[in-house]
Amino acid sequence: MITTRRLICAFFAGACVAACAPGGGGVVEPIIEAPVIAQESAVPITAPRPNSSVARAPQRRSLPPSGVLTAGDIDDGLNLSALMRYQTRAARHLKWQRMNLSKPVLAQLVGPTGTPAPGVRFTLRHPGATDPFHEGYSGVDGMITAFPAVLDARRSDRIELRAFPNDNGPATQATLRTNGRRTIVALDTDHAWRPQFVDLVFVVDTTGSMTDEIEWLISDLGAIVKATAKGVDLRLGLVTYKSRGDVYTVRDYGFAKNRSQFQRWLQRELPTSGGGGYPEAVAQSLKTAVALPWRRGRGERLIIQIGDEPPHRDQVGVYYTAVQNAAVKGVQVFGLAASGAEAKVEFLMRQGAIATGGRYMFLTDDSGVGNAHAEPTVSCYRVTSLTNLMTRVLRSELTGRRTEAAPNAVKRSVGSYAGGVCRS
Repeated sequence: MITTRRLICAFFAGACVAACAPGGGGVVEPIIEAPVIAQESAVPITAPRPNSSVARAPQRRSLPPSGVLTAGDIDDGLNLSALMRYQTRAARHLKWQRMNLSKPVLAQLVGPTGTPAPGVRFTLRHPGATDPFHEGYSGVDGMITAFPAVLDARRSDRIELRAFPNDNGPATQATLRTNGRRTIVALDTDHAWRPQFVDLVFVVDTTGSMTDEIEWLISDLGAIVKATAKGVDLRLGLVTYKSRGDVYTVRDYGFAKNRSQFQRWLQRELPTSGGGGYPEAVAQSLKTAVALPWRRGRGERLIIQIGDEPPHRDQVGVYYTAVQNAAVKGVQVFGLAASGAEAKVEFLMRQGAIATGGRYMFLTDDSGVGNAHAEPTVSCYRVTSLTNLMTRVLRSELTGRRTEAAPNAVKRSVGSYAGGVCRS
């Protein structure tokens, strides 16, 4: 059997790692470790304390071949009406509070010839107000999707948009109606998009059920980043979490100084252990990641949270507050639901993604690897390898143009899918 150390070293030797209402009281604060200085050798994780109902970690095995895990996704920003219907049904069924996504600000910025204009700085303000309540950058294909209630602003029937294609040059102004319809706003000049930096943070559940997902992270992450972020000023960050009662609850590594340090962090976290007995620290780990020292300006700020269990009910408000803070900072949250993820995971991750300009992703059973994967509550999606999906998501963000899967990469299709839009 190949050891974890040898696997990680072999992999990294060949490949470089190159966007709401608070809950109620009674929140139990988990243990958060300070940023860690990882050692050269792996630090063993001790056994959980006696009498804690913690699942035994699966036996370690060789990494699966690259590209085996399969996944799909839904871009709810392109299917907002369907998301609103889902949110209402799921909140009623699960009896969980939901984020306030009412009266959204929806626009698409385009150049003089109708070409989408991503990465354009914009502000949002209430008509007659002196100061804006939000400032950000247009997303993939020039899309702007913002929720005043999430941004801690009052809701209004009309919002004033000002876009600055030359950053500090003349503004293009438009008044948008918050009626659920997207307005196309034409700029006077073209705008070229290239991010000045990329801050990419992985927030990973490291309990025993997450073996396959962490093995994928080791085996394919370097190739994904190398294929999408070549020549870009990239920082990688890591936050890991377990369950209440485990040897730790949240571990905050922060941003790596270099790729070797990120390698040692991953090495420290393997093999996975714990879980199975207590609600996992989904909310607190996201809060920790959002609080990291993100760079400001014209760049990409991305969180990818990978997990398979929801938080305890008393932590839902903590999760929503973390999402709110991410949206204010321009940090996008992408959720990846892993093995056996239940309905509550989808409910939280989809809201976190839409509120910040991210996407909801989910593993599928097409690979035949690992535990069973829950079928998502979405009407259409395409299944590819997880590596293919992650590469396309990152490439879309970095180029500003949505990238679809090549026909030969699609393993299975569900529903009527057209460029990320579900046609019923």
